[in-house]
Amino acid sequence: MEIAVEDLNKKLKRKRMLDDIFRLVVVILSSAFYAVSVEIFLEPANLLSIGSTAIGQIINRILTEAFPSCPEFLSSVGLYSLLVNIPLLAYGVRHVSPRFAFYTVISVVIQFIFLAGWIDGEYILTEIIKLDPESNRLFLSIIAGLLCGVGMGIALRYGTSTGGLDIVSQALSLKKGISIGTFSMVVNILLAIINGAIAHQFAVALYTFIFIILSNIVIDKIHTAYNYLRIDLITKKKEEVSKVLLEEIKRGCTTVDVQGAYTNEMKFDVFMVISSYELEKAKRAIHKVDPEAFIMVSPIKRIIGAFFKHTIA
Repeated sequence: MEIAVEDLNKKLKRKRMLDDIFRLVVVILSSAFYAVSVEIFLEPANLLSIGSTAIGQIINRILTEAFPSCPEFLSSVGLYSLLVNIPLLAYGVRHVSPRFAFYTVISVVIQFIFLAGWIDGEYILTEIIKLDPESNRLFLSIIAGLLCGVGMGIALRYGTSTGGLDIVSQALSLKKGISIGTFSMVVNILLAIINGAIAHQFAVALYTFIFIILSNIVIDKIHTAYNYLRIDLITKKKEEVSKVLLEEIKRGCTTVDVQGAYTNEMKFDVFMVISSYELEKAKRAIHKVDPEAFIMVSPIKRIIGAFFKHTIA
């Protein structure tokens, strides 16, 4: 019996390690995808991204205009985006979760590498893709909105972010129930107006609005952090399962006596409501005490009553 429990613990530990590796790979790929999309489709057309990258772009443009002869390294969007993210990451550790902040640090570093200026986005756009940035801003804002939205949405879905305002958005969503998409859209529209004023072209701001709207739609479609789920698990180990769920998920659960129609065997249905981000954690907790538990998951559209949002990672 002790050997079986030890083997189970080893399997669970291995699964957690594989989950962490998978999440790390997702963070690296989504961050690189987002950064390359910004470098190729937004920067050449003088269009603005969102969040800390947008702030980095604005700072870069102000300094480049004020100091045309400054070194190339000091004129990279990645540098200023990194500097903006440092205090926000500290905020994320305190108000979201250290795990979320850790993966976000990885994301920010990847973005810094890809936005450091060594990728010639304008050359790729004009010479390889054969698009003129000035006359194709509408097309570029649509493509960039879709691609950047995918990168940011995937990062958020797996418990991390592309940094910057995503951290503040997550904290506000956890504590105040404010929509991530709504908060991001309001702030980023203000940044787009500032960018248009700097460029003396408010048409640039209008194209950026299209990018912002599309990227936020994609983010909200992919990122389902606080969609509610009901999990029902059929088990013989009511006490053990209930205890581990209460301890590890920190949510109340309800138990109902049930009987199998085929075997006539008496079992228990233990059910609870969680956020979608807690599903994997709940599955690990359940299988820790009952690897044979039968788990069903169903979506819930609305909750009325006390339901607390926990940290996401």
